[in-house]
Amino acid sequence: MTGVSTLGQALRQIENLNRQQVQLGTLSTQLATGKKTQSYAGLNVDALTSVRSRTALTSISVYINNIQRADTIMGLTVSAVEEFQQQTEEFSDTLVSFLHEGDHQIGDKVYYDDPATEEVETIIVGNTSGELDTDFGSVIQHSKNLFTFLGELLNTKEGDRFLFAGADGGTQPYNDTGTLEAAVGNLLTDWKSGAITTDELISDLFDRESTTANANAINDATIGYSSSLSNGTAGNVFVRASENSEFKYTALANEDSFRDIMVMLAVMSNEAFPPIVDVYEDGVYPGTPDQKGAPGATADEQKENFYDLFDQMARRVNESIDDIDEVRFRIESVRVQMNETLESHIDQRELLQNTVSEVEDVDTNEVAVRITTLKTQLEASYQVTALTQNLTLANFL
Repeated sequence: MTGVSTLGQALRQIENLNRQQVQLGTLSTQLATGKKTQSYAGLNVDALTSVRSRTALTSISVYINNIQRADTIMGLTVSAVEEFQQQTEEFSDTLVSFLHEGDHQIGDKVYYDDPATEEVETIIVGNTSGELDTDFGSVIQHSKNLFTFLGELLNTKEGDRFLFAGADGGTQPYNDTGTLEAAVGNLLTDWKSGAITTDELISDLFDRESTTANANAINDATIGYSSSLSNGTAGNVFVRASENSEFKYTALANEDSFRDIMVMLAVMSNEAFPPIVDVYEDGVYPGTPDQKGAPGATADEQKENFYDLFDQMARRVNESIDDIDEVRFRIESVRVQMNETLESHIDQRELLQNTVSEVEDVDTNEVAVRITTLKTQLEASYQVTALTQNLTLANFL
């Protein structure tokens, strides 16, 4: 006859209940979190795979954030460059439509008859007024408005960062200090007086660096660019796109294309730029002009010299438009390369996330079924325990 040990049954039942309760706790946590375990130790041999995958995911996330941030900045920079280019193209149209005829001054012509000759001459030497006609006045006003607007574009910001300041993004790249206006005014005055030729004037305006051979050349500091841009110490802007790749996407406010446009606008908006021909308000010649026109002894010579300067400035505008397009293309090319890297990162991130999921995640449906099964087992165990507790010698017999 087999003996019955109520103590042994009770101990085995308690051990069984404890084991089932631990399993239930583990399964409940898995169902709530979707993870197999709450520590790497619980993954056993798969722990190393999980750690490596998660480390790689962290690095990729940093690179993705870098690229997305840089792409936002590049997008704003390209928009500013395109606006700069569009406005310059519209101004170029204004210059093209400007007729190279007459002196564009509202007033009467001033004639001169050389007393040293017997014949009566009607040499035009100037005009009685320096007031400009509508066409020339529109060019001057357009220049003034555009000079201010483009200066603001060069100071475009994204948050606290100036987009055209290079690595020195906390410093405003351009300031209209008035030094450019004064320098241009002096050069135009020298040109009108015959102290410098048209070619020398163009050289002074666009050579960029003051040298022994050209001491009067307008430099970047005179234009109003920041010290870091003027000194060439602003530095480049880079984005770290991966462990082995870094992209440069620098666009500086003092690049030749932007700089030349600002100088050209400063010339055409300067008070010393008009009039085209000398002004004698009393109509009497010879005498000291009330306003000096372009260099030349007669109105025809003055107009020829003025339109020569005007045409050279217009050509400079068109060249700058092409150069601006190169700046835009340069940045867009970097964006394309950078986004190719981004797509690669996204693919790698998906693969790593799948690896982590395979190692760490549980099938919640399977867990739910196991919980239901375990619950049934627990209920049965509790019933057995209850029967055991009610077992007496009388009931057993």
